[in-house]
Amino acid sequence: MRFITETELRDLYKAEPFTAYTLEPRTKLTPEARQFLVDRGIKLAEAQDCKSKSTGNGKSGTEQEQESWNVLRLRCRMESLESLFLMVGANLLSGGSTVLAEEVFALGRCFSEVKKTAWEQTSPVNLQFQDWSEAEMKNCSTYLGKHFDITEFHVRTENGAAIASLNHLRATLRELESAVLEAYWDKEFNVCSRQDLIEKINLIMNILCVMIWKCLGGQQCKT
Repeated sequence: MRFITETELRDLYKAEPFTAYTLEPRTKLTPEARQFLVDRGIKLAEAQDCKSKSTGNGKSGTEQEQESWNVLRLRCRMESLESLFLMVGANLLSGGSTVLAEEVFALGRCFSEVKKTAWEQTSPVNLQFQDWSEAEMKNCSTYLGKHFDITEFHVRTENGAAIASLNHLRATLRELESAVLEAYWDKEFNVCSRQDLIEKINLIMNILCVMIWKCLGGQQCKT
């Protein structure tokens, strides 16, 4: 799969203006390139075999391209999230919250392991966060739930900046669930073929919920 960039289209248009553009097989427009065509009212067409050609697994070329696009989008989101762990940890460190920063860095390493298995198309290994087992990571925050209701009231407290940063990490992680479903949804069996990734992401969200809970004054819940 090759992606056509806005720069390529701009150079073509500068050399010779056109009113229609045909997308060749096994090529895809970047969002910026697509917007370039829209802004100039240029009609977009796809080569015939890009729509009609079927593969051995029964999926059309268009369906496979859509799956590839969804997987690419998921990978970009995971890369962005990986950098967010580093940024939140760095901000906490510079603010003097050394222990909390180290926990965020450790959790970021857990997420990197999940990202690696997504890249390599392998099954995720058991995550380890400090001395917590996966069972403890799952059970300790069951009562907290996914919908952690953090408001302006909470961020005005003593640990408000840390709470806001951790909650942003949690909310961004939650968005990954739909991205995984889009990338790996099996229409034939009506299931997600990478449910294991979602389970690992939920474990990381559980720990973030516990960290937020502790910042709000809650007690350590691990037994």
